[in-house]
Amino acid sequence: MKKVDYLERTKRNHFFIGGERGQKEIQSLKIGVAGLGGMGSNIAEYLARLGVGWLNLADPDTIDVSNINRQVIANSKTVGMSKAQASHDELLRIAPDIDLQVFDQGITQDSVEEFVAGCDFIVDEIDVFPLEAHEILHRECRKQKVPVYSAYVVGLGVHFYKFEGDEFTFEDFISGYNEMDENEKFNLIVESFLGEAPCYLGEKELESFKQESLQRGVPIFGPSCLVGHSIVVSRILCDFLGGKVLGHKIPKTPSMPEYLKIDFTSMQLEVRNCLKDREFQDGESEQHQVHKKIVHKQPA
Repeated sequence: MKKVDYLERTKRNHFFIGGERGQKEIQSLKIGVAGLGGMGSNIAEYLARLGVGWLNLADPDTIDVSNINRQVIANSKTVGMSKAQASHDELLRIAPDIDLQVFDQGITQDSVEEFVAGCDFIVDEIDVFPLEAHEILHRECRKQKVPVYSAYVVGLGVHFYKFEGDEFTFEDFISGYNEMDENEKFNLIVESFLGEAPCYLGEKELESFKQESLQRGVPIFGPSCLVGHSIVVSRILCDFLGGKVLGHKIPKTPSMPEYLKIDFTSMQLEVRNCLKDREFQDGESEQHQVHKKIVHKQPA
C-alpha cells in the first residue's frame, strides 16, 4: 500500500480550519463512536477523512442485508461480518495513520469507562431500542464531562441532539422506561424522538409505522442518514473551533432540551425544544380525547 502523507490527504480542509496548524490540532482529537449502523459507521468515516487521529469504535452487531440501503460498511462482501471489524478495516483503508480501538462487545457496564476515557467528543448512534446502553454511555460521559452528539432519522428528515452536563440528560429525554412493558417502552421511544409529527405521519400512518417496526424492523430512509452524518461531524468541528470559522462567529450548537429538526418534505430547518414538543403532544392528545367524546355523544 502506498504511504499517504497526512497533510497532503487533508489539505482540502486546511483553508477553513486554520491551515496546517489547525489540521494538526484535529489530528490530536480522540472521538468515540458508539453504534456503527447507518449513522455511526458513516460518521466514523467522515471523521477519519477529516483527519481525526484516534477513534474508538463500539458495536456488538453484525452486518445484515437490510443495512445495504444506508451503511457505508454494508455490501455483498461484508454481510455477516462484525460491524466493528468492518468499520475498522474500512477506516484503515482510508487513513492508514489513524489509531483505532475496537469494542466489539458494544457499550456495557464493563467497557464504557475505557471507551469514554480520554475522548474529546462522543457520538451516540447506538440503535434506538437498547435504551440501557444509551443510559450507560450518557451517565459515563457526564461523569467524565464529555459532550455527546447524535442524529436520528425521523420520517424523511433528521433530528440532531447534543447532550452536555446535567441540566437535561438522556434520562430526562427518555424517562420512566424501566417500569414499562415492551409496548409501552416502544411508544415512549417513538413519541420522544418524533416530537411534533410531520404532516405525512398522522395517527393511522403512525400506527402502521409502529407495526412495521415491530414486525420487520424500523423503516429508515437511507438518504436522510447522509444529512445526519454531515450535521454531527460539522457541529463537532464547529464546537472544536470555538464557535468561529475564518474568524467569524457562528451560531452555537443547541444543547438539549433544544435540538435541530430538518424535514425535507416541508423544507423545514429549525431549532426546537423537546419540552415544548411534549406540551404540544399532550394538548393534541387532550383534543383528540375531547373529539372522541363529542362524536360518541352525537345522536344517530
